[in-house]
Amino acid sequence: MKKLQLLMISLVLCGTVWAQAPQSFKYQGVARNSEGVAITNSPIGLQFSILAGSATGTTVYSETFTATSSGSGVFSVNIGEGNVVSGNFSDIDWGGNTYFLKVAMDISGGSDYVDMGTSQLLSVPYSLYTGSIYVNYSNDTLYIGDQYVIIFGGGGGGGGGNTVTDYDGNTYETVTIGNQTWLKQNLRSLHYADGTPIDSVWVYDDNESNAEVYGRLYSWDAAMNGASSSNGNPSGVQGACPDGWHMPSQAEFEELINAVGGTSSGGCALKSSNSAYWETSSNPGTNSSGFSARGAGKREPHQYQYENLKRNATFWCTTEDAGNSFLANHLNLMYQYCMVQINSLLGEKDTGYSIRCVKDE
Repeated sequence: MKKLQLLMISLVLCGTVWAQAPQSFKYQGVARNSEGVAITNSPIGLQFSILAGSATGTTVYSETFTATSSGSGVFSVNIGEGNVVSGNFSDIDWGGNTYFLKVAMDISGGSDYVDMGTSQLLSVPYSLYTGSIYVNYSNDTLYIGDQYVIIFGGGGGGGGGNTVTDYDGNTYETVTIGNQTWLKQNLRSLHYADGTPIDSVWVYDDNESNAEVYGRLYSWDAAMNGASSSNGNPSGVQGACPDGWHMPSQAEFEELINAVGGTSSGGCALKSSNSAYWETSSNPGTNSSGFSARGAGKREPHQYQYENLKRNATFWCTTEDAGNSFLANHLNLMYQYCMVQINSLLGEKDTGYSIRCVKDE
């Protein structure tokens, strides 16, 4: 059987919750095979198990589904409404323990399931426990009873609320910083928006699991998709980005840097605060901007080696070096500094760097 990869997991609570909460919650995903191709218009066998206490805890509920993926590989089910294997969903004491969701899949639509991993259930299912509390989301603010949480960038995103989906079915969150809206994750597309395969695209260490965590690495020509250098704001270059989004120019990156505190300190505001994605430093990321940059490293163009994972994050822009057309500018973040730079140093166009897309105005 082919190895499968679960590309995206999303737990969704829709609308407003009133006194009697429904005994289910939505699970939506996009699946692809080990070659990165979305599994489309196909029956998919799914098994969900809810574990108490830990990722290896006791199974308190288990059920199965046969779902059908869409043309982009998306499938959706309501957990709590499947074919029960064991337990009773309505008997789960959501307020009395921590719970974990284990997911297994069979691409053929049968029951020869492959374990896809286990993750902790966080706030969404616990609406079942707090079903009497008013919940509403409006203008980047989540209201829960008389409390509220501001979700930065929640209202951004093209073609689907606060998420964006590319041609391959990869899903990205968005964040609004100043007057710009950015993808919160590095691009991991293998195709342009029209379905044309992208040449000169890699994944760190040729390890496909790194694509989900750090995105993919692209040459400048691949990122630009035949477009000419631009320093406009906006750049006007869609490049490898999804429809409604484009590659940033140097001028657009400069606007971003100014919005997060400038070149001397803005790097820490852009770097993820999760130490799993950066080496230890006296200048760790604060992610106060929500940009959530991870140390994705690079692919160098001579020995074709991968370098600087968790040490550097480098993002192509659409602007060539002013004096050398073999080089292109890029934004660079380093694990040990809060400084953020835009230059063409080590900017040979065959280098593999990351892409962050910015939303069209």
